[in-house]
This record gives sequence, structure tokens and C-alpha cells, in this order.
Amino acid sequence: MQTGDGAGTERRSGDASPGERLDAAPDDQVVARLLDIAEKALKTRLDPQQDLLDVGLGVNRALRIIREFWRATGIELDVNIFYRCRNVAEIADAIRTERAYSDEKRVLLREGDHERPLFCYAGGANCFLEMRELISALPFNGAIHGLAVKAHPFQPHALPTVESEVQDALCAIRRVQKRGPYRLMGYSFGGVIALELARALEAEGEKIEFLAMLDSPLSDHCISTAQWLRLMARVVCRQALAFLALRRRLDRYAVNGKPGCGAGYPKRKGHRLLLRFLSPEKADYPLFNPQWVHGFPPAYTGMGEQIMRMKGLYQPRRYEGKTHFVTSSAGSPIDCPSRDVWAPHLANVEWIETNGTHLSMLVGRNAKALAATIGERLQNSSKSG
Repeated sequence: MQTGDGAGTERRSGDASPGERLDAAPDDQVVARLLDIAEKALKTRLDPQQDLLDVGLGVNRALRIIREFWRATGIELDVNIFYRCRNVAEIADAIRTERAYSDEKRVLLREGDHERPLFCYAGGANCFLEMRELISALPFNGAIHGLAVKAHPFQPHALPTVESEVQDALCAIRRVQKRGPYRLMGYSFGGVIALELARALEAEGEKIEFLAMLDSPLSDHCISTAQWLRLMARVVCRQALAFLALRRRLDRYAVNGKPGCGAGYPKRKGHRLLLRFLSPEKADYPLFNPQWVHGFPPAYTGMGEQIMRMKGLYQPRRYEGKTHFVTSSAGSPIDCPSRDVWAPHLANVEWIETNGTHLSMLVGRNAKALAATIGERLQNSSKSG
């Protein structure tokens, strides 16, 4: 079992479970339910001692296990529990000892030389399983640590920022590595935090040996008007085509005498066009974001909303240090091309294009190719240092 910093605490939600609740059930019943949910998600029979990562646990299946177990029991599992507890038996033990949910800052993603670690930020809501294939294939002999964004309760006039997160991260990485040179990497909005962490370390006289930003977007608030207008035109066209496709499906159901399937779909509040003009302090600000999703446990949802607000508050500044910026060839349908928005802010940057979309660049052959590319830069940075 791999561990990180901090003690975990179990979190329960009393009003969020639509299914049968097992809060007061015997331990073996909870374990049996967890095993059943994991087997259905992974589509295979499991031994309680079997390593879940070795049998193909990816981000989508992990989130399904977390969501379904929470709905059945009211117990929320930490999104990175699969790094701390590698099998169902260990997860069950964490539940019994009230460690099902952890606010740990540091997550050990891969063992290696602890004298030359690599520190990573994930995208989304701290889910490092998104980067698992990339991390596994990376030709690098140092230990690889994930840094999780610290959770804060929503307070409109005291929102957490990238800068406040960086201060938390500085303390965490110095428990592992007291002095530079440092190696940093971040995927999606995690790349923004990695950039600002590099800036803060350099301001304290430390050397940054390697900094990689993987397809990191900027919010609607800080892109140019021309970039925003092009993005909105693309978004509206895509939504129109999706709506027409949905109408055709609904019409086909009606012809066949089947009930329509669109009536029960949850709706976001407002339209993406409004996001640029809203304050992240607004209580329903996340509902205008295209990344907003429903149906997940409260802590996971809260972290996702917090990241959306942090992204909305962030304003980029010019960075003079060396940066390796990876862009996906197909990009993201909901963000401006990352190279276009970052070019004015990075003075010493190597642009690297990799195959795939914003999501698929981290999967399969794309992940292996990207790992080789990043590994080569890591090696070259070490030699030049």
C-alpha cells in the first residue's frame, strides 16, 4: 500500500444516496457490496487481494466504483484511494478505520530514486488515474509524486487561488526534497499550478530543472475577445449539431412508440456564452461551466467546482523560465487552442505537439509516445544541469 502526507477521514453524505444504504450494516456486507461494484465496473471476477490497477482500473471505472459505492452506502472514497489501497481488502480496511477519504497532499504515483523526484499536478478534481498510463510508461528513474489541490469550503469572498495552492505545495515538496533542482509537470489546469509553483521556487532562489505543461487551458475570462468569439462560434455550432442529432433520436423513439429519453436529463444553468461575464464568487458559477457534471459524491463535486473557480480567478503573467508545453493535435472542443492563448505569456518555451485530443493524449499509444517525448526532455534537462 502506498501512502502520502496527512491523515484521512471518512466522509458520509446523509442525503445523497438514491440507492439502498448500508451505513449501519456489518463490515462484511459493506465489503461484499464494494467487491460486487468493483467486479461490475471491471467486468471480471475479483479476489479481494487482487491489485485493481493490474486488472485494468482506469479513471472512468474508478469513478464509477466511487459513485456507485457512495450511492449504495453513503461512504465517499477518496478519488486517489486506489494508489493508497491497491485491492478491495485494503479499501475495506480503510473504511473500517475511517480512512476511506483522505485529504493527503502528496500521493506516491510511482516508486523510484527519492533523491531526484518529479512532482505532478493532475487535471480535473485531483484524479491522478487520468495520468496513470503516461506515468507508467515514463522513462525516468526518479520517484514520481502527485500533488493534490487542497480542498476548501465555498466562501464567496475568500476563494482559494492558484497562489494559495502554491504555498501549500511548497511545504509538501520540501518534505520530500529540501533543495533544488526541481522537476515539475502538470496536466490540463494542473499545468497552470505547476507553472506558478516553478515561479515561486525561482523567486526563492531555487533552480527549476524541468517544467512541463500538458495542454493547459485558460479560462474565458483571460483570453482575448477575438479568441473568445472564435471559441463561442465553435461551441454554438457544436451544440446545434448535437441538438439536431438528439432531436432525430427522439423523433425515432416517438415513431417506434417509445417514450422520449430527453425529459429527465439534468440541465446546466444558463449558457456558456455568459461565463465570461460572471464572477467566480457567484454561487452557481460552476453550473455555467462546460466541465460541470452531476451525480458524483459531495467531496469530489466540491473539488471540481473549486478548480473551476480557481481557473476563473487566475490571470496569467509572463514567465521567463524554460517551459516544455505539450499541445494535443486535436485539442479540446470546449477550450481555445492552448498554444494560441499561452504564446504571449511564455518567453522561453518549446512547443511539442502530440497525437490525440485533450483527453486521449494520455491513453494507449498516445500516452506511450508522449512518455517517450517527456522522458527525453527530462534526460536532456538533467544533463544540461
